[in-house]
Amino acid sequence: MSSIDLEETAKKLGIDYFLVSYSPLNADSRCSLIPKKAIKMVQDKGCGMPAAMFFKSSPAEPEMVIKPDPSTLIQLPWKPNFGWLSSDLYMYNKPYEQCPRDCLKRQIQDAQSMGYFMKSGIEPEFMLLTKDGKRLYDECDMQQPMSLQDPHSTLRHSNFLCELADCMEKIGWNPYEIDHESSCCQYEINFDYVDCLKMSDRQMFMKFMIKQLAEIHGVKASFMAVPLPEVLCANGLHTNISLWNSNSTKNLFEDDTDEIGLSSLGYNFIGGLLNNIESACALYCSTVNSYKRLNRGVWCPNKISWGGNNRSVLIRVPVSDRIELRLPDAAANPYLMHAAILSTGLDGIKNKTDPGPRVDFDVQNYSGQFKKVPMSLDAALNKLESNEFLRESLGQGIIDGFLHMKRKEWDSFMSQITQWEINYYSNI
Repeated sequence: MSSIDLEETAKKLGIDYFLVSYSPLNADSRCSLIPKKAIKMVQDKGCGMPAAMFFKSSPAEPEMVIKPDPSTLIQLPWKPNFGWLSSDLYMYNKPYEQCPRDCLKRQIQDAQSMGYFMKSGIEPEFMLLTKDGKRLYDECDMQQPMSLQDPHSTLRHSNFLCELADCMEKIGWNPYEIDHESSCCQYEINFDYVDCLKMSDRQMFMKFMIKQLAEIHGVKASFMAVPLPEVLCANGLHTNISLWNSNSTKNLFEDDTDEIGLSSLGYNFIGGLLNNIESACALYCSTVNSYKRLNRGVWCPNKISWGGNNRSVLIRVPVSDRIELRLPDAAANPYLMHAAILSTGLDGIKNKTDPGPRVDFDVQNYSGQFKKVPMSLDAALNKLESNEFLRESLGQGIIDGFLHMKRKEWDSFMSQITQWEINYYSNI
């Protein structure tokens, strides 16, 4: 039980309303709006909702209970009478077996039992679209790939970008770089790394915050991997991982005696990631659209490979203190993404898995030598379903629920008739 009294905290900070948020299996964060006069009851007992919309659930089951974690409170910098809370999910008076946040917490407990603690830093990419999402917002920003670090486009949107950076600074995230990426109207913002549970909470809030601020400035921010056909470089979510000792004083991936500065623990962690990468792909790339990005293969590595400071590989070791998984995009559920990374990495450590030879050349020029990750959501779901290790480590409830929700998504997609099909086949 947290020692933080949310009712008293609301009085001190001037918070009138709380957004009690939670993570579903197949969508961005959802929330209930709770007035401050009711927050004590919600802190003690939670608030209820039926689970069937976002989880594999029967109407005969009781309500899912959403219980906020008071330690996650964020006062919205742009709307300070509102507070945001991340939550855990319960059913039958125990943690809900399909709760993504609880899934990650269980992996963290497993890591702690081995004496390890995982930290994470993410590199979120997003695009600015018109409010209806049908066009790129800035008609002056059309020179792909020369859009990269374009000062004019950056300054045209500096009001939004600077407010975003200021908000992140106010809540203690320490943003340190905002870049215009290679595609038109595409930006990336980098901020400090933290422990993987806190980063997952931040990732859920980050998407909400960026979308809210963009809307205030008259644009739509989209994290969709390929939001428009003309996009050259898709939106990704490169995820940087480091493993520390249990009291977080020593980075266990570093070894000064190694050629690229990586410890044997780090090599084994990469081995575990690669050994399970096909099956975990659905958790890293979780939408139909995610595979439009992977099928492009430009700056979005889809070949199962690893290397040093080499941006053509799937797993990169940019410096000695971390590894970078380049597969995910921001549609991934952050809790399940980090849970998959941690569980498969630890499996590599337990089994001393060899990642194979390091790749120091452009993988795209030797594509026949490397196996690809699944190239559709359907193929990725099939791989996930057949992986007994992930079912055991993440939990059968999580895997079955995720597969259920995502297969519904795939079936819905397959029932649609696209413009491409009409153009290609209408004369048959």
